[in-house]
Amino acid sequence: MEKATHDAGRWDDVCEEISLLLGATGTLLPDSNPNFRGLWTAGTKRIKEALAEYLNKKWIKGDAREPVLKIMFERGICTDDEVYPDRAARLEMPIYRDFLNPWNFGNVCMVRLLTPEGYWPMAVHFANDHPPLQDEDFALIQKIQSLFERATKEASELAHHRIFEFSKFLSGSKSDVFLFDADGQRSFTIDRNGRMITRDRLDRLLPSKISMALQSELKDVLISDPDMSLSKSYRFVQGEKNVSVLVIQIPPSLRHFFMKFKTCAIRTECSESNIMRNIRLRDEYNLSEAEVTTVELLSSGKTPIAIADMLGLKPSSVRQRLKLIYDKVDVKSQVELIASYTRM
Repeated sequence: MEKATHDAGRWDDVCEEISLLLGATGTLLPDSNPNFRGLWTAGTKRIKEALAEYLNKKWIKGDAREPVLKIMFERGICTDDEVYPDRAARLEMPIYRDFLNPWNFGNVCMVRLLTPEGYWPMAVHFANDHPPLQDEDFALIQKIQSLFERATKEASELAHHRIFEFSKFLSGSKSDVFLFDADGQRSFTIDRNGRMITRDRLDRLLPSKISMALQSELKDVLISDPDMSLSKSYRFVQGEKNVSVLVIQIPPSLRHFFMKFKTCAIRTECSESNIMRNIRLRDEYNLSEAEVTTVELLSSGKTPIAIADMLGLKPSSVRQRLKLIYDKVDVKSQVELIASYTRM
């Protein structure tokens, strides 16, 4: 758990350890926010395989274990043996008969865990023939709950520190940096003292048509593969000002399992000269939007490694992109590219 507190990729290992400790057949730790499901779900390998079937066949609708979940949130722990003590009758319920039992997940214990984002449920599944949990099992589960509580403070501070460093990394120019929650309904900025300040929704930063399209894409990305990255660049006129907005997914290396912040928007009011430079890059040199964004970031002082981190790419991918840009612009190095961009 100590390793997982610092590295979100280790939460699967925590679930495996819990299963071994309790003699369970699988453990699942999902975020209670439905917008994070898929991307922010940890679990054992077999239960993740079963989760795909659970979602695809829509067992989530009318799941007979909802009463177990409700009691767990009120009391801290609950098993389906407490709600449905007649195992023979329970076996005839469709979700047990057609889904849980074929996976050998016929008995479940729901555990309430404290996290920096509130209480999350942990579902521990046991084999179909596993006897009802005993006092020693509940005592062990309570120790697991205590471990989560002790890790909460450290994880919360770590998540805040990472997002603060990320914000500082992007700032230092005339740009405004906005950090968004999973569905783009809230944004935050962080002042020089590390304090979070609630700001506008995504639709206040972008024209409504762009905002609606982007919000849909945000959700698609946020509930998909955690390695999938998002990088979108928008330029438009607002009032009498030329505005550039770069929307990126916060890189996995800087995110934290418990962070509500998943994306950020970098909003810059552009000078006419910058607008003309970018038009030339696109029209005369046939650069894509991604390539134009890379040139902009490079000219602002960001290194290829920093650009890769920002855009959720491998450094080798950025270097390969730069080689293509060099060929299109007819230069041979970063220095020549920046000088050429400045003269445009």
